[in-house]
Amino acid sequence: MLGANGPTGRRVVRLALERGHAVTASTRQPGAFPLQHARLRVAGGDATDPGVARDALEDCDAVISVIGSAYTRRPVTVYSRAASAVVGAMRESGCRRLLAVTSSGVTPLAQRDDLSVPGRAFHRLARRTFGRTVYDDMERMEAVVSDSPVDWTIVRPPGLTDEPGTGYAIAEDVVEGPYCSRDDLAAVLLDQLDDDRYRRRVAAVSTPGLHVGALTTFRREMLKR
Repeated sequence: MLGANGPTGRRVVRLALERGHAVTASTRQPGAFPLQHARLRVAGGDATDPGVARDALEDCDAVISVIGSAYTRRPVTVYSRAASAVVGAMRESGCRRLLAVTSSGVTPLAQRDDLSVPGRAFHRLARRTFGRTVYDDMERMEAVVSDSPVDWTIVRPPGLTDEPGTGYAIAEDVVEGPYCSRDDLAAVLLDQLDDDRYRRRVAAVSTPGLHVGALTTFRREMLKR
């Protein structure tokens, strides 16, 4: 589990343990990881380091990556570098299953017939300005993953929220809905461990009917408050 100490990562780890999985949680700050369990191993280090990736994959049957970065105008490389490290480690270890989270913002606008006129305008704004470096590196990450020989699934959620999960919608490439509960995203990722429908495909996910105020979303996801 890469990116385990983020708001989505913690939910994935918690739900995986509830479902009976043994989990290795990889985080740069292992001492700050809040969960403890007999089936949980916390591995410290930077996921872009191939050695750290190899350690995190020890005795693992699958890898889930929810690596994240705040929006910035500066160059972003964490997504693609972590993907390269984990794919290399998977080739060495023989681990086959990889679930990698990016964003619906990576989906080409020509495919986004689910968006309203304001939504399309916001998509352009995000891709060209404040989110450009993040989305560019997500695209590089997707290229690394999709060109690899592992059994990958790329999962693209829209705006993530902390509201309770109510059940998710999933489809190839595009699905309607502007938001996805982190609870539902965690469920999607773990469900895909035993689901072959989206192996070597892109899966779009959302929480149908979930509505969150624009200001709340901006503060939580862009300002990280």
